[in-house]
Amino acid sequence: MADLSKRWPTQVNAAAFYGDPCGRNAQASPKWERQNLALIPCPWPLVTAWNGGTVKSIRIHRHCAESLSAVLDAIWKAAAGDLEIVRAWGMHLYGGGYYFRPARGESWLSMHAYGCAVDFDPARNGWKNPRPNFASVPAVLEAFAAEGWIWGGSWAKKDGMHWQAARTK
Repeated sequence: MADLSKRWPTQVNAAAFYGDPCGRNAQASPKWERQNLALIPCPWPLVTAWNGGTVKSIRIHRHCAESLSAVLDAIWKAAAGDLEIVRAWGMHLYGGGYYFRPARGESWLSMHAYGCAVDFDPARNGWKNPRPNFASVPAVLEAFAAEGWIWGGSWAKKDGMHWQAARTK
């Protein structure tokens, strides 16, 4: 079976694949955002994990849009269209998608700044949490893996809320 993650660039090659999201004064480029970001609806209602507000769609790079839609559809299908199952898995708690910022504790851009990363259920899948909840939700892990997305919960410094369409090596 082919390694589907190979469809995505390495993190160091993200700008070549996704374009450079930097504008003037190292700020987000509005032109890049207009040309490259898409809004993806989710098959179930999302709420922001930070304040409980409603999320109507996920802002993601256009190169990842179809793939993320396939991931979300596969999760909804695995849950048999049951919102209570999706809630039990934590997939209704949206932690973020595109957000122009540096990587946590680093000087380079986060994969979120390229629009190729999403976070879900940060409370139960927090950064450096040695036992992220998603480790016990094979349907979610399999849906992202089927599209070649990389899960931060498998990293040495675990980031269990995080999936990205960029390889680490």
